[in-house]
Amino acid sequence: MAWPRTSKPSTRELLRAEHRLQAVRDRRSGRWVWLALLLVIGALLALRNHEQALHAQQVVALAEESRALRTSLEQRRLQGQESQATQEQLLRRIATLSAQVERLQTDLAFFRQQKKAR
Repeated sequence: MAWPRTSKPSTRELLRAEHRLQAVRDRRSGRWVWLALLLVIGALLALRNHEQALHAQQVVALAEESRALRTSLEQRRLQGQESQATQEQLLRRIATLSAQVERLQTDLAFFRQQKKAR
């Protein structure tokens, strides 16, 4: 294959001509930049989704813990009410037995007096 020949520019033409730098556009490097940007955006989206999943798991765990604590609180509240009711019942029983002892002591004193009188 024969390449067409061009005439060499003269030195005078080279010196007088205006020279400007031109950036060579490489289409391949532009494609790599876009591909890299897309990969970075994809990685950031994946990271965000992962963090959201972790937050969702934490919310679920905290909700379960809260439910367990509420259940425990309710059980302790019921135990406290049961304990208070038991204490009140025992105090009533003590009052009843004290009244019965008082009555029996009065009866005993009466019978002793009756025995002495005979």
